[in-house]
This record gives sequence, C-alpha cells and structure tokens, in this order.
Amino acid sequence: ARIALMRNILEEAKRMVISSIPSTSDLLQRVMVGYDAKNDTYEAFCDGHQIIVNLFSYMPKLTSLSPSLSSHRTLIHDFVIMVTHELAHFLEPHAGHGPIWRDTHMKMMLEVMKHLEGSK
Repeated sequence: ARIALMRNILEEAKRMVISSIPSTSDLLQRVMVGYDAKNDTYEAFCDGHQIIVNLFSYMPKLTSLSPSLSSHRTLIHDFVIMVTHELAHFLEPHAGHGPIWRDTHMKMMLEVMKHLEGSK
C-alpha cells in the first residue's frame, strides 16, 4: 500500500510538471519507478535514456499508510524538485551540476512555481 501511495504521489508531481511545462510531457514518460532497498543514498538518477526514481529513499518521509496532507504535499514538493533535477540532467547531459545544468533546473522550477501561483 505504501509503494502504491508513493507511485500515486509521484504521478501527481509529474502531472504538476507537465501542466507547468507542457514540453516535458514526452520526457516524463521516461520516468520509471525503482526500489533499491539496499541503498537509500540516492533519490533518482538519469542514465541518458530513462530517469529511475528510487522510492526506497523516500519511504521515511511517508510516516503512515494514510499520511497527513502536509506529508503528502511535502512528498509532491520533493518529487517535483527531484523530477526537474533529473530532467535538467537529461536536457544537459554533459553539464554535471555546473552553471548550465543549474540554470536549466532553476528555469523549470520557476515555471512550476509560476504555474502554481497562477492556479491559486
């Protein structure tokens, strides 16, 4: 039940990114769910073809089977940041975490924030 809930929250975060940045729709189909129970040190990675999300690393943030609204919102927020982080790697494959990658990531985050502000 917890993994299903996490998948649903991830899908909600992806929808939020798509509604904010429609051009990411095709790329977000490359986001796949993984569960690396032996390693909680990474949240996700981009291998150049897919973005793999390690749900195991997010499990401690899910405090119960029916988390509070604030817990749910925190996970959506975390997933939006992680998805845009990995999309920036996908779009800037040779930029590491340098200024070009950072600029791409920040532009995506600003679009999401503007979209959320406009939908209030």
